[in-house]
Amino acid sequence: MIAGVGAQFPQPDPRGWLVFESLPTDLQRLEDSRLQADFEDAEEHRGWPWMRPATDTERALLEHLGYTLPATLTTRVDYDTGIRCRRWPDLEGQTP
Repeated sequence: MIAGVGAQFPQPDPRGWLVFESLPTDLQRLEDSRLQADFEDAEEHRGWPWMRPATDTERALLEHLGYTLPATLTTRVDYDTGIRCRRWPDLEGQTP
């Protein structure tokens, strides 16, 4: 468990699984930085979902939720609803 992480928002949430009431400042900064990078990358993908390696922060937060992670984890990112949604196809079907 990661100290200082608030409760997960009720699921399903259009933003995905990694939506919490609060995060420690260092994790929030890392998540904000990734949000900006994904926003900039979205222009290249012209509205289509894309895959990228999961960040260390995403991996830590998914483990915090109780997911068992493979050695290599891919994040699927899309903006279908106008907001960023992250999914992890390798974890779908797993109950944390």
